[in-house]
Amino acid sequence: MAASIGVWLIFATKPEAKKFKEAPALKLRTEVMSPKPESYQVWVPSYGIIKPKTQSLVIAQVSGQVTSVSDRFRDGAFFEKGEVLLTIDDADYLAQFTIAQAELKQAEFAYQDEKARSELALKDWQELGHTTKPPSLVAREPQLNSTLSNLEASKAKVTQAELNLKRTKIIAPYAGRVLNLEVNVGQVVSNGTTLGSVYAVDAVEVRLPLKTSDLTHLSLPESYRNLEVQTDTDPIEVQLQTRLGNKNHSWYGHLVRVEGTIDEQTRQLFVVVEVSDPYQYRTDGTPPLKVGQFVNALIKGHLLENVVVLPRAAVASGGYINLVEHDILRRMDVTPVWVDDEHIVMPNLFKDTQLISTTPLGGVVSGTKVSIIQEGLTAAIEEKKVAKGKKPNKAQRSNAADHQDEDKGS
Repeated sequence: MAASIGVWLIFATKPEAKKFKEAPALKLRTEVMSPKPESYQVWVPSYGIIKPKTQSLVIAQVSGQVTSVSDRFRDGAFFEKGEVLLTIDDADYLAQFTIAQAELKQAEFAYQDEKARSELALKDWQELGHTTKPPSLVAREPQLNSTLSNLEASKAKVTQAELNLKRTKIIAPYAGRVLNLEVNVGQVVSNGTTLGSVYAVDAVEVRLPLKTSDLTHLSLPESYRNLEVQTDTDPIEVQLQTRLGNKNHSWYGHLVRVEGTIDEQTRQLFVVVEVSDPYQYRTDGTPPLKVGQFVNALIKGHLLENVVVLPRAAVASGGYINLVEHDILRRMDVTPVWVDDEHIVMPNLFKDTQLISTTPLGGVVSGTKVSIIQEGLTAAIEEKKVAKGKKPNKAQRSNAADHQDEDKGS
């Protein structure tokens, strides 16, 4: 009896199966942008190492012991044109100069004496009644020429001795900076000894490689044998950049020349950029350029007219973009005219009714229905989350910033 009652209760209280409605197909959600034609300034990227425009080895031209080294002739020190950087013992050269001067006085006396003798011989010849020119021996012309030669040689010795005496002082040939000093006080040097290396501070150079594909976006100053002027006289602006610590620094220069050969290994053309006066103090805290410093470069190229600038995320890895027209997705292969780290620039080939998807959608096929994220919706969601004390994630922050920028632009 109890078993029957239990079976009855089970069947009487069994749950009824609920009928679920079929869920509607979900649409892909995407952000879009309107293709607007604009102008875009091309900046061709490159890189290089700072080098001096003028660099010299300081070499001794006389022998002797180094007697002094200026504090401005130390590694990294600045010096001005005409400053004495180093001195060599000049006692021997001063003595040689004194001896040469004495020999010059003797030669001058000998020449004047022989000149008087020659004039006296010529007078005697005329007093004897001769009307013709006397023989050279009678006029003492050989003796006069000999003393004149000795006089000229003595003058040259004085000049050489004076020059050697001046060379005991190493004079700065230009305003510059010391790369390295290789001698010091007390060291004996000989003619030809390298004393150090210096470079001028009026300008520095950097050699930049260019890809072949980038050459079409630049108007390089080419030189021709049958032309005295370059085809493009306007200097090309170049911005040099580097990061020191947690701060970016920039310097500006101009492209001054194009090398005449292509590198055999990289097959790249090199151009040279000059930065004038790179060691002057700047109030913005930018440090001076250092020789040997690595820098990134942006070379000002052509101004592209009537183009559409897309973010890199809008172009898929297969080289196509996704157009949205009447909520339907359609692929479109693109051939950009310029690509950099952030943008892809392409010709304006779009209709006014077309929108471009800026959300990476993977391998979605054409004809897929999509739902467009309304402009400002993401920003509103962010504000609501912040009001509730929730921290937005990185992707949400990025999307919100993009929409805010679009609002400002419109």
